[in-house]
Amino acid sequence: MTEDQQALVDAEESLFAAACPGAGKTRAMVARFLKRTAEENRQGVALISFTNAAVDEVRHRCGDQIDALKVPNFVGTFDAFIHRFIVTSLFVREYKVPPKYVQSWKEISSTSFRMSEIPRSGELQFSWFDFDRNGRATLVMDRVDRRFGNAEAKTALSAIRHKVESRASYIFGKLLEAGTVSCDAARLLAEFWLQDSEARQVLGPLLQSRFSEVIVDEAQDCGREELLVLQYLLECGIRVVMVGDIDQSIYEFRNATPSAVQEFVKNLPVQLELGDNFRSSPAICAFNGGLRSGTLTETSRGATSTLQVPVHLIEFSALDDIVPTALQIAENQELVAGDLMLLSHAEAHGMKAAGVVDAEASGSNRVLAIADAGFKLRSKEFDARTRFKSIEQVERAVLTALTSGKDSGHKSFEAICEKLGLETRWLRNFAVRMAVALDAEGKTRQGFATEVRDFLKDANWGDLNPPVSGDLGGLFRAPKEDVWANVASLGDDPLIPYSTVHGVKGMEFPGVVLVLPDTPRSKATEEVLDAWESSQDIESRRVLYVAGSRAQKLLVFAVHRKHIDRVAALLDAKAVPYVRS
Repeated sequence: MTEDQQALVDAEESLFAAACPGAGKTRAMVARFLKRTAEENRQGVALISFTNAAVDEVRHRCGDQIDALKVPNFVGTFDAFIHRFIVTSLFVREYKVPPKYVQSWKEISSTSFRMSEIPRSGELQFSWFDFDRNGRATLVMDRVDRRFGNAEAKTALSAIRHKVESRASYIFGKLLEAGTVSCDAARLLAEFWLQDSEARQVLGPLLQSRFSEVIVDEAQDCGREELLVLQYLLECGIRVVMVGDIDQSIYEFRNATPSAVQEFVKNLPVQLELGDNFRSSPAICAFNGGLRSGTLTETSRGATSTLQVPVHLIEFSALDDIVPTALQIAENQELVAGDLMLLSHAEAHGMKAAGVVDAEASGSNRVLAIADAGFKLRSKEFDARTRFKSIEQVERAVLTALTSGKDSGHKSFEAICEKLGLETRWLRNFAVRMAVALDAEGKTRQGFATEVRDFLKDANWGDLNPPVSGDLGGLFRAPKEDVWANVASLGDDPLIPYSTVHGVKGMEFPGVVLVLPDTPRSKATEEVLDAWESSQDIESRRVLYVAGSRAQKLLVFAVHRKHIDRVAALLDAKAVPYVRS
């Protein structure tokens, strides 16, 4: 432990520790968690973060000290904490049914709906609405994307906005009555109940008897609801320990509010800084510093601190120009393709640069989804998140077959499985077996669609009612010819591993290839460069910071030729060691 890490472990009051990338914050937090759980005889200690990956890492680092992971202690996501300790008990009192939680409203069919007044349009999505604590919906027109329709359709939508909002409010109420609660809805309910005196009287004694301390990892990702929960914990006399880096706040689309977090943590009695970066080389630390808006200063320590490799700034015209140059640079540093991670803000840019065809962009055809999943599962080059997403698509296709394509109403994925008498683990295994068994390579679209239907007809469904054969032809149609033409490319392994920046939060790699494309429609690249030049703190600038800080030895910054001179000037101004290739 460094002196700063040990101070985090030993502090006896509520605190905020600002930790730079690679500062060893997880190590220090786990050490504190194990120390505090050993000290407590009756009450528990909670360690909460925002992703399952982060939670799994904490559990792994607890090693064989399994008692620390048992009740009354808690290690889990913030969503799980809100679900278990705030919403569930009050939900049962209010709605008389136990809640069934879903990650997103996308998992519920009724949260996508059409309006008969606008016949030539796509479905409205729940993600386009905000809901208040009374369940009233407000349509946010800026979120309505091209899936809905053209400008004429959006004008028609605006004209019946109140009717649309009433429909969304009605569906929201029916979902809660059925016990279906998304993570967003759970936060909304928590916010409502934490401001209700009667509910607070119920929750207070429960939380006080359970926890003496709550440790929050990635504190910068807290939103309004999470801060309200933490404030209530403090009012209950529960110690709150928060660790994070405000400049790594990249979840504003999930309502993270970094400015509010800054105001909140100022009032905690102990303030610490962990500024030793044990991950990255001096040049990468300088790149991080050039993008950071806050006052935290980081210093390269550890194994890479003597590495004098500059940041490599490369120019490209087309996205598929990037990888050959990046691989040559990596080879000069004795790194291979598997040591690299290609990162972009938008997944489509990373896929294109890595030479991968996006099956989802080709449409929602179930047969194509099964072909795509099979390719990704057979390959060793796709990350766990990508493989998981592809399996989920197959699971939904199987459920569609078992329900004959009928609308599942307001029921969650879990509730549909429960109604069918289907174990979710069995469904996952079935989906994997199906995707791996059906290989689309060299097949015609009609031939592969027939194989899919035959597989479903002949499968061993056990005690389940098998799919109706007459429905399978309509539910599993062959993809269109122009879409199927891309299938041969679906199986191509990426030239180097790729991900979105959000997908690698908390991870590190020997080398990172960071892509800054030209975005003429959205103006996103110009906006981030404007903000960087004017020292304005916006999320897209923080996304670049998070991406660059994943690198240990080598950072290749690939910038579209239209913007390369502006980026070079910024690196010069921030005194970042770099070479232009």
